[in-house]
Amino acid sequence: MKLRIHKDSLRLRLNRSDVEQFQETGMCTESPRFGPDSKLIYTVGISSQSKVMQARYPQDCIRILLRIEVARRWAASDQISLSLNPRDDSDPALLIEKDFQCLHSDERGLSDDAEGFSNPLSGCSR
Repeated sequence: MKLRIHKDSLRLRLNRSDVEQFQETGMCTESPRFGPDSKLIYTVGISSQSKVMQARYPQDCIRILLRIEVARRWAASDQISLSLNPRDDSDPALLIEKDFQCLHSDERGLSDDAEGFSNPLSGCSR
């Protein structure tokens, strides 16, 4: 799972393995380390009490919570993304996406996104 933070918005991209884990357990978590005693934890999970997608920040952990029905429908379908643009400035804008494979490989001809979903543009000529 990839996390992008820009101003007051959060964007999470889940690859195939992440989506499978999310479907099986109701949660996907990453925790990059910053030295021996520090790490950033970010998760996307389901909540039976959530009415809409929401972001929380308890105990140095970014938690994105989704309604169960919405999360299950998204994970099991071809739907690409879920988004929320809050009505006020108290919460960030949220975007959760299925991570596509890149159309371009790096200079060695390799791509690090084998777990990405098939890119719908891969069959298009430009």
